Amino acid sequence: MSRVGHEPARAAGRSRPRARWPALTLSALTLLAGCAHLTPPPPAGPAVNSAAQHRQHAEAVTALTQWRARGRLAVQRADTGFSADLDWRQAPQSFVLRVMAPLNGGTFSLIGGSAGVSVTTPKGVTDTAGDADELMRRHLGWSVPLGGVGFWLRGVPDPHQEATQEQLDAHGRWTDFAQAGWRISILEYHVEDGLALPARLFLRQGDLQVRMAIKQWEHR
Repeated sequence: MSRVGHEPARAAGRSRPRARWPALTLSALTLLAGCAHLTPPPPAGPAVNSAAQHRQHAEAVTALTQWRARGRLAVQRADTGFSADLDWRQAPQSFVLRVMAPLNGGTFSLIGGSAGVSVTTPKGVTDTAGDADELMRRHLGWSVPLGGVGFWLRGVPDPHQEATQEQLDAHGRWTDFAQAGWRISILEYHVEDGLALPARLFLRQGDLQVRMAIKQWEHR
């Protein structure tokens, strides 16, 4: 297993959510403040002309079917939000996503596999569904399309859906694209052993803004 360590610059349903996590903590403000204007930045460089270079990057990153990403998450909607630690373990046919709130806010665990998806809230309540997004809306009050985010987190569009407004940097890596009603911006990459993976991402849909700062990647 290869480990990629990186310390990013300090940057920044149907029913009411059951997990009462902090409104907008100081750490959330700190993480979100890294880009004061919550607007995707311009591309880091001109789009590449080499289709081969772009294809090589896309194939290498998409080939990662078993990986772990750890870092920080900040979610904001209008004037409310929260921050938390993020730990995502992905296997070819399953995943475990843990979101750990500060100040004894507890851990929200989402586990998915061939049998469906289950969630355990900070209060120890367990719930199941066939849809991870529905569980997030039910227990958190917000959601992201985890199927897509599993690709976005690696810096590539979900190949099962159409992507538009794609922008690349001089190395053939995506810096910005739109997919499934979301705008995805990769603000920073970290390169280890020739493989480039995102260190900071910004996801936006309407007034929902999600920022991720990945401190450590592990992959095979």
